[in-house]
Amino acid sequence: MDLAEIPNWPALGVMLLTAAALFLFTRERVPVETTSILVLAALAVSFTLFPFEVEGEALEPEQFFLGFGNEALIAISALMMASYGLVRTGALVPIGRWTAALWRVSPYVAMLGMLVSTVLISAFMNNTPQVVMMIPILISVAMRSHTSASKTLMPMTFSAQLGGILTPIGTSLNLLDIATAAGLGVPRFHMFDFFVPGAIVA
Repeated sequence: MDLAEIPNWPALGVMLLTAAALFLFTRERVPVETTSILVLAALAVSFTLFPFEVEGEALEPEQFFLGFGNEALIAISALMMASYGLVRTGALVPIGRWTAALWRVSPYVAMLGMLVSTVLISAFMNNTPQVVMMIPILISVAMRSHTSASKTLMPMTFSAQLGGILTPIGTSLNLLDIATAAGLGVPRFHMFDFFVPGAIVA
């Protein structure tokens, strides 16, 4: 059967490739990075061998690599490196120690302090390292106090997510949305343009 006879065969091929990628993502022996590069290479090779046109305009394989020059991706990568540096250097350890010490005195005050500090920190750095740092501290606190860890872990996770909506750099999605909107002609958001409504929600 000729490929031209298959309705929208490029979309079908991409869906099959997506299913294969999801399967490989679940395999522990195959690193996520390897699967991602294989998918990108498969897309480029496929659209080189089988050109695809939309309204007379061909989809060039080089376009799959344009995302690496996107300013949002560069900013996200830089923030991830900075956040990883904060974790590796132990810059956030004092906050964890303060939380653990205060928990012995007043669990309720410690909980409030942990939630507020998590919101503020997550507004200016990627929230994943913040969550990773707090998980062992809160689990040990739960074990010592004989309470369920979910009573502290879930609120901490939610506060990290809420902190991410305060600034453009609080979460990767903010950067992607702002960059995409700017590319469509929407005026660019600045650092604290939506801090107040975000703070009200948080």
